[in-house]
Order: sequence, then structure tokens, then C-alpha cells
Amino acid sequence: MNLVADLDLQILLTSRSEALDVEYKAWHDTSLTESGAKLARHLAALCNHGGGYLIFGVEDQTRTPQGPTGFDEKLFGEDAISSIVKRYLDPPFQCRVARVSHEGVEYPIVIVPQHGARPVITLRDGPADVKNKPIGIREGAIYIRAPGPESVAIRRPDDWTALLDRCLGARADILSRIMRHAIGKPARPSLEATDLLKAACEATAASFVEQMGEVVPLAAEKDREWVRHQAGNFAVLGYALTDDDGELVELENLRALNSRADIGMHEYAHAGWSAFLPLRVPERAPQLRTDKLFGADRTYLEGMRPVHSSLLTTFDYWRMYRDGVSCFAEAYREDGPRTRKDHVLVVGSCLVKLHSILAHARLVGQQTPGVGKVVIHQEWKGLMGRHLCWREDVLVTPTKLRDDRFVRTIMLDWNEVRDRYVQALQKICQPFFELFAIAGWTDPQTALTKEVIEREFGSLHGSVRLFES
Repeated sequence: MNLVADLDLQILLTSRSEALDVEYKAWHDTSLTESGAKLARHLAALCNHGGGYLIFGVEDQTRTPQGPTGFDEKLFGEDAISSIVKRYLDPPFQCRVARVSHEGVEYPIVIVPQHGARPVITLRDGPADVKNKPIGIREGAIYIRAPGPESVAIRRPDDWTALLDRCLGARADILSRIMRHAIGKPARPSLEATDLLKAACEATAASFVEQMGEVVPLAAEKDREWVRHQAGNFAVLGYALTDDDGELVELENLRALNSRADIGMHEYAHAGWSAFLPLRVPERAPQLRTDKLFGADRTYLEGMRPVHSSLLTTFDYWRMYRDGVSCFAEAYREDGPRTRKDHVLVVGSCLVKLHSILAHARLVGQQTPGVGKVVIHQEWKGLMGRHLCWREDVLVTPTKLRDDRFVRTIMLDWNEVRDRYVQALQKICQPFFELFAIAGWTDPQTALTKEVIEREFGSLHGSVRLFES
């Protein structure tokens, strides 16, 4: 879906959310020691909560945007936030700051990542008040989010449960990696895993086509042909997470899992929109549903149903199955109503699709204990007669595709996806780009280099970048 930039964050700004992963703060001078200590408490709590958002320029009690501010925008930038984290918190973590426009005012939204194998703890007290008590934060405390919402130090044994589960999950992932290297046991995903992945992709694609049929009569007369066109011209991509024995790894709490992954998607795979986007508007918010695959009821979380979306430029639709399989269907952005070029595919746009599915697999896999393999499935429809172009309609090759459909399934080791991301991305990109018979592109190390990928990502709006090795 081609959304207004950061639409999901825009909704957060104005929705007066009471979710625990959102903290609102009025405009103020973040360079003041007292202010930094208070912000550090909220940043630590959000990180220990599994990630979240800190939004500046919104009145704390009423949760209404305050309008323009006279403060320097650098006070709310990534460098200012980073200095607060480094001063007060351990281990340090990097936040991203997005800026969302509302009624002509830009509001900074700090996107806080999830903690790793150990929780975030405070390094020092905040400045002392008149009674010589620390303001904002205490040394050696572990802060979490509590109903209110507020950021509080852990006080009861029950407060540890979710935090320890995430920490142990991260540690189990590290231990699993060490054991795989030590034992060196080869494994392939089971037939059930690959078959379920393909079936889930087929079900997602079928639902996408069906919903697009429902959108046609809702569209303006001038848009109906374009909507019908998108129903037959789209890519469906999916992944399955398996353990070292090739069996599917079950995903727990799909909503929370995808919300935390979405923080990373905003940082690494957000080009004005992102795959698996969990919008918060009630009629568009993700919903849990059940479908029958292979004779068994399968629970999945779905989002971005086209029939609930405004007509913009591109439709997409996604599903996350509890069984460890996730997939999305997305029409080609090149076929949009304003840029209608349904005879081409653009390198950067194709790269973003493939990067999006792999990035989401990496972000979800990091939160899921026991992942050993990642299986990527891709199917591209409506390819016949298309050229491959760089931006600005510069042909990569004059070759037109003769086949209308391309399907491929690729297995990757989890440690490759996590530790050698560029190599993993090259592996899933290579078969698709080989379709166009481009000289030298059969070797991704010399054609789809890290520099080429970064150049194409850099031409896009938003935040699209590679994970560091």
C-alpha cells in the first residue's frame, strides 16, 4: 500500500493511544539534565517492554498535539537521544527518529528497539532534587511499562515474566547457533514446512485476488480498469521459520511479535510504506482469523485488507500464521494509476520486495527461540512482456519476459540471514533477476553487489537499508 509517509506513525500521533508501547511527551528542552534523566527512564522501559514509541510535541495528559515549538529540532534528533541513552543506560541501544507532519507541524517520533539477551539497566541516578533524591531515574533499576501507561521500576516477581522470556529467547538463539557450529549437523526443512509455506502463499494470493474483485465496484469508474489490472499483476512472497531438524517453529502472540518487528521494519525496510504494516485504525487493524490448510484449522493474523483500504496507488495484503509461516501479496508499484508503466519492472522496487520478506524473517526470527533455517518462497505474476529498468526508465536490458509467472523456493541457514545478510539477500534475488538474461547477473557477487543494492535503496524515500554483518 503506498501510504502517506509513515501513516501508521501519523495515526499514533493523533489516536491518543493508551497502549503500553507508546509514551507521549510535551515539547521541552531535552538537553537539561533533569529532562534527560526522565527521558532515559521511558526509553529504558520501552526497550524492556519489547520496543515502542516516544512521541514529542503531544500534551502528556490530554494526548493532543501541541502545535509548533520554538525549540531547536536537534534537541529531538537521533544524536540527542543517543547521548541520553549512553549517559544513563546499559547496554546502550540505537533509536531511530521519524518525523511525522500534522497540520503543518513536524512531530519527532522516537522508535525504540527491543532489548537483547539481557535487559536494559540504569547506570546512574538522575540529578538530585531539594531533598537530595534522584530525579527521573535511579541507578541499578530495571524499568518496564505498566498500565497508565507509565514507566516504573520492577517491583513484583510477576513483572519479570515477559522480560525474562524475551531475554531467554535471545540467549537460546545464541546457544542454538553455537551448537549448530559445534555439531555441524546438516538439516533441510521438512516437506510439511515447505508445503505449508506454499499453501499459505497460495491462500494469501487467492484472498488478495478475491478482495480486489470486491474493491472494483467501490472504485471510481476511471479507476476500475486499474484495480482489475492489479488483481492479476502482483508478487506473493513468504517465509517459513524452522528449527535445526527442519520442523516449523511456532510463533507466539502474533500481534505483539509483529508490532515489535514493525519497529525494525521502519528502520530497515520502510519506503513510505512497509510490508506487514500493523495499522492502528480499528477498521484496518490486524485481525486474528482461522483458515483450513492441509485439513487442519490454522490461526493467522492478517493485515491491510484491500477492501478496508482507501484507493491509493498500490494494494498489499499480509498474513502471519502461528505455525511459523508469514507471507504478503503486493501489486507492482510500477502499475500505479499515476505512473502506469505496466510494461516494466524497476530494479529498486523489486529489491525492496525481496528485502522486505527477508528483513521481516530476520526480525521475527530474532524474537523466536530455536530458529535454524529460513525458507523463502516467491511467486511473481503478470510478468509477460515486461522490461527491467533502473529508475528514470533506463533499460537494464532490452529483453522482454516471455513467461507470465516465476516461482522459486530457497532455503537459507538462520545464521546466514542474521550474520551475512547481504549474501542471503543476493541468494534470493539472483534467480529472479536471472530471468532477464542480463550479462554478468548470474553472479550476484559481481552484479548485485552491496554497493549496487545500497545505491538503489538510497534512491527511495524513507528508510531502506541493509542490516550490518
